[in-house]
Amino acid sequence: MPTGVGQQTLNGTRAAVRTVIRYRHGVLSGRGASLLDGYMEDLATDRIYRLMIAQRMRHRDVAHIVDDNGNLVVHTPELVTRLFDEELARIVQELPPNTPAETIERFTQARVLSERMITTNEFNPY
Repeated sequence: MPTGVGQQTLNGTRAAVRTVIRYRHGVLSGRGASLLDGYMEDLATDRIYRLMIAQRMRHRDVAHIVDDNGNLVVHTPELVTRLFDEELARIVQELPPNTPAETIERFTQARVLSERMITTNEFNPY
């Protein structure tokens, strides 16, 4: 029997943030789909994750999202901004040392656009 299935976790939010940044970077680079962590991710995945993050913020007073220690984590806009900042920093840190500045700037732009779509309730990027 699988364990942890169906749990709503801070790590799940973090993974969603990371995926939407990386997917949006692909879009800004001219790709409609991207291979991320061994999975082909497309607009549907991006939209689902952005909606999930927005729902966790919207229903933060009743959502039971926990951290690794089982403590409740309220998904405020400030928390989501911090997660976007942390995941962008992690993505940039994992890039090869000779990565062009334009690539890093594109990741930064992807981070800004992704969070903005969530906080302004713009879920259709077109």
